[in-house]
Amino acid sequence: MAVAKMSAVGFKMPSYTQGVMFITLAFFVLFTYFGSLGYALTATFGGLLLLSYWRYAKAFGWVGLALVVLLAWLVCRSTLLYDIQSGADFGQYQTWEDQAWLKMILQPVWYGALILGALKMKDEDAFKLTGGLFYAFIGLCGLIIVDALSGASIYQAISATIYKPIRPDLAMVKLSIATYAFVLLYWPVMLVGEFKSRSIQIVALGACVVTPIITGANAPVLAMVVSYIFFLLARYVPYIGKISIYYWAAFVVAVKILYFPVIMHFIKVMKWDDNMHQFLPPSWDARVDIWMFTAEKIMTKPFLGWGFDSSRHFGKAIPLHPHNMSMQVALELGYVGLFILAAFWVLLILRVGQGGPVQGNDPRALRDIGDSDGIDTRPYILATVAAFFTLAQLSFGIWQEWWLALAAIVAAVLAMTQKALKFAGK
Repeated sequence: MAVAKMSAVGFKMPSYTQGVMFITLAFFVLFTYFGSLGYALTATFGGLLLLSYWRYAKAFGWVGLALVVLLAWLVCRSTLLYDIQSGADFGQYQTWEDQAWLKMILQPVWYGALILGALKMKDEDAFKLTGGLFYAFIGLCGLIIVDALSGASIYQAISATIYKPIRPDLAMVKLSIATYAFVLLYWPVMLVGEFKSRSIQIVALGACVVTPIITGANAPVLAMVVSYIFFLLARYVPYIGKISIYYWAAFVVAVKILYFPVIMHFIKVMKWDDNMHQFLPPSWDARVDIWMFTAEKIMTKPFLGWGFDSSRHFGKAIPLHPHNMSMQVALELGYVGLFILAAFWVLLILRVGQGGPVQGNDPRALRDIGDSDGIDTRPYILATVAAFFTLAQLSFGIWQEWWLALAAIVAAVLAMTQKALKFAGK
């Protein structure tokens, strides 16, 4: 069907939005191999050129409103008020540059425009872009697998040629970071496979599982397992006890966000962590130590927290951030911020669950977000959300630019994939 569809489309000059998205995705593929820090530049580039799409901001709905509230609370718990009271000169560029909260306010502007551009672009344009991304991504997956098996020799050779030599162990770390993007892109690639060749998607699965194992990255493998569980449940067991799997998923996520700091503190108080250390590998053992210390500090200031970006100021006990989204938000923004974060995730998951088949395999047509020529796209999107949530609970700081940029790019790709499916079914 895909070949016939492309023949019917023929050649046309790309539209403005299609051209911007093409360049954005090209850089995305490039930086996935050469360095994830480039994601922020990529998403910012695309978003800046698509700022006019903010006229469709209502498309974000309650999810967008929850994010705005979270950002407003973040600013309230930043150094802004202190700097104003201390007489900081906001007429100077350096004063604004020192405001870490400003970066957090601006990122959603660029990244949101990128997502809106993908949501509102033409189905035909999305079909072309996602088709090209499919083969580019599969090729990149094959390259990563080969490079990981070779001990990152390809990466080392390229780095030595265009930049400077890199140690083999650091090169393997670079490859391991790339696997986080592979895990998040896996489900959009699966969706594209609905109108492309599904047989070669085994290469993508290999990049998401084999490469992390070789490079020593545990979190991507766990994220793949969790995402598959949610995908299978959403696709084959959409209702449990007459309650939608999406409501169950929202409940589980909310409980995880709100109670994880309390659970960690309880384990610390009961001194069960000593027994846990006996069975944990070194990387997980280090995480538990960080979480135990973080939980103790959270309970010192449970409501308002220690202030935005305060994770960086606890010394070696917390290396830059707690490596857990719930713990970091609770530490910095208190339980006020944590409740807002939980609301954001609940609204997001319920938004994903809109439309689609109703209970009892009712033959009525698909609706809203799940409507893509009879293909229920919701399980794929829920699996992607589950993968991101799992990784956010185990790795990286929640405010890191490249990590949030990656989330925005993946969201844009998912939106384009849904549009591509609609066009393929016409």
